[in-house]
Amino acid sequence: MSTKTDLDQEAAQLRAKLVQTLVDAGDLTDPAWRDAFAEVPRHKCAPYFYDHTGRKVAGGDPETRDQWLTAVHENRPLVTHRTGGSATSSSSQPSIMARMLEALQVDDGMRVLELGAGTGYNAALLAHRLGDDNVVTIDVSPDITGPAREHLAATGHHPLVVTGDGAFGWPDKAPYDRILVTCQLSTVPPALVRQLAEDGFILAPLGNALARIRRTGDRTAEGAFLPGGAFFMPLRRGADDGQPAHRPALPDALGRPTRVPATAIANNDFRFLLSIAVPGLTWQYDLDDDKQPTGARVWASDGSIADLKADGTVTEAGPRNLWSLLEEEYDTYLGAGAPGPERYGVTINEDAQRVWLDTPDGRSWQLTPA
Repeated sequence: MSTKTDLDQEAAQLRAKLVQTLVDAGDLTDPAWRDAFAEVPRHKCAPYFYDHTGRKVAGGDPETRDQWLTAVHENRPLVTHRTGGSATSSSSQPSIMARMLEALQVDDGMRVLELGAGTGYNAALLAHRLGDDNVVTIDVSPDITGPAREHLAATGHHPLVVTGDGAFGWPDKAPYDRILVTCQLSTVPPALVRQLAEDGFILAPLGNALARIRRTGDRTAEGAFLPGGAFFMPLRRGADDGQPAHRPALPDALGRPTRVPATAIANNDFRFLLSIAVPGLTWQYDLDDDKQPTGARVWASDGSIADLKADGTVTEAGPRNLWSLLEEEYDTYLGAGAPGPERYGVTINEDAQRVWLDTPDGRSWQLTPA
């Protein structure tokens, strides 16, 4: 039977390989963050996870121990908490974690608030870089924050771990130089803007991309989106939040032709626009041998659903014609030259939050709370 020392030695070797993978891919370029990833043991923050079937894979189970150890040191996300059969918390993919941490542009002594404690791994990386006293991490459920606190202690770090609604931030230690959000937002909570230092910014997944949002006043902010996608679980504000809407019954009407091909729904740039313009959608795909979509179902919590079949026809049901909305945005997307997230920005004031294309007075979409 392996001792703790044996496990730590195995983990250190695998961790070094993971760090090199991130460096080779260009995801990890800052020496300070490279040192954090090399030193902080991810396996102590994720003693188990759930595979795609919902089976628990744990380091303490001899039957799954090797699978666990390998997976924890791969560049992949790990589902670490389930509620009612649905995934509600995870350890994010290390490559996106590295990109987000580098995008924070921190300096020594900066104070950071993290929304979404998860396993505590990201907070451990932050604490390694900035010190325990400069890091606060918050999550809604004691079922998450309790273990996160234990995981952090196992790594030798003790930042403040708070159980509460992340939308209210944590004013006790404000102002923050940086606020890092590791869950998807539909709108930016006003409390976060108020808790920023004068020259601070929020880095958050807004829709399906990262936005760097700088404070411009007591209740106003403006920002730009970074290139690439960022797919996170939604911000949970209660114990039952974060579970996807159940799929409504499939439409039984005759299909009609559509100008949106199945390949478009796999395009990250188009999907970003949809995440802003038609938020809150749940997707299910049919894939070919090359893992490319040939058909799909998409639905919303109001009971609207659309079914795209492999023959290129679509049917719709429910209070909204979802696919018709997608077609309108596809026309906008093509007409604008297929823009990526880096061509969009966001403006926040007391009355409204808008995402705009190219310029603040360009085409825009008003954000609404989930």
